[in-house]
Amino acid sequence: MTLVELLVVFAIIGVLVGILLPAVQAAREAARSIECQNNLKQISLAVHLHHDAQRHLPSGGWGYRWVGQAKYGSGPTQPGGWIYHILPFVEQENVRSMADGNTDAKRDSNTALMLQRPIGLFHCPSRRSNKLDSYTETRWPLHHCNVVPIAAKSDYAINGGDFPMNSGPGPESDSPADVKNYSWPDLKRATGVAYARSTWRWSDVTDGTTNTILCGEKYLERGKAGQGFGDDQTMYLGDDADVRRWCDSPPLRALPEIDDPNLFGSAHSTGCQFAFCDGSVRSVSFQVDVEVFRRIGNCKDGKIVELD
Repeated sequence: MTLVELLVVFAIIGVLVGILLPAVQAAREAARSIECQNNLKQISLAVHLHHDAQRHLPSGGWGYRWVGQAKYGSGPTQPGGWIYHILPFVEQENVRSMADGNTDAKRDSNTALMLQRPIGLFHCPSRRSNKLDSYTETRWPLHHCNVVPIAAKSDYAINGGDFPMNSGPGPESDSPADVKNYSWPDLKRATGVAYARSTWRWSDVTDGTTNTILCGEKYLERGKAGQGFGDDQTMYLGDDADVRRWCDSPPLRALPEIDDPNLFGSAHSTGCQFAFCDGSVRSVSFQVDVEVFRRIGNCKDGKIVELD
């Protein structure tokens, strides 16, 4: 074989690799997208099972200084958020029950161990693997939990509605007086399906479960999983941007140097994936009309729209 013939062979191989590589990458991304859809499907089924068992949707918890505590049960008395509520319905009761102990010190230690238990169901494979990420919010220590350097995170957030209302850190303690006197948000103004101390039922979703978002992929800056204001704590948190997002603006594709803890968004190139209240999973375009997106995020405004 002459040198010219060898160079021609290498050139042909290079062309073939150039043709095949994008196809391989597209196939891998398609597989990751399907896995993400399946995650959302399983999460939506768990929410339905929770509703069947408790007669209400999982509550949003207390605030960003609180995580789940086993002894407080379900509903408004549970400081943990919606993910903590549905753990028994995704075969993770053993993780939920970790946040307990015979003494305060043992409880705090066990709760810290729970924070370091990742669950693959809550990770989008296009964004990260099933692993722990840095716990970077050090200004506000958690109640009843030892400090942890790394924690389990979620790529999925519940729909808080199209009217943002921050619930803050939550009460100073779990004493009845502090819980009662805390300035809780007015749930009458809430438009989503889960919020601080909420106990919505499917019957409260008056726009129809088919037309209302339940949960979806949360926006994170590209390459910054485990960082930023919307991914700095843990998925076992009470109501906070780590586990709850708003529908007042359309979902955003992951971009560098943009960190917005309020938005839904995705690492997929084709759109952001959402589970709807009827259990279906659909992809919503990044170019969706802002008013259309607000309407499918508001569960009770009477302005019913259907996605194409």
